[in-house]
Amino acid sequence: MLARTLRAVGADIQPDELARLVDFAERPRTHNWSLRAALVRYAQPAPERVNDLLDLVRRSEWALDQHAAVFQRDGAALWDTFAGDAVANDQEHAHVVELLRAVAELDCVGDVLAEWAVDISTARPDAPVDATITAVATRLDALGVPHEQRSPPPRQRR
Repeated sequence: MLARTLRAVGADIQPDELARLVDFAERPRTHNWSLRAALVRYAQPAPERVNDLLDLVRRSEWALDQHAAVFQRDGAALWDTFAGDAVANDQEHAHVVELLRAVAELDCVGDVLAEWAVDISTARPDAPVDATITAVATRLDALGVPHEQRSPPPRQRR
């Protein structure tokens, strides 16, 4: 979402590794399966698990979007800190780097799900998905990333 937002206004995130990480939900993976596309296939017998994971994806995308200017302005410094080659130079950078760590976990499970989506005859990756849901939810809660507020569905007329 953030990568698309920045592309729409003509801005690029640098370095490329950071741009790929920020585009974790939509980026093509194995056989062009994105995380979102693989989740559609994975949801067929386990919709609740996928709902929990999608909630984390949406929360993460919202949080990334809140820092669009920082990504555009300080992408290289953020990446250096994330990669362990530097120390965060301020509280905002430290917060964004922790957010990137949560996104990296979602990105890894995206690779697992894309591999499974290519060959669904293999064992479902429930354990790594569950571990990711727990870990990322804990990280996002610690960072103060709000839960998505959904409106109730409209009432039907009688």
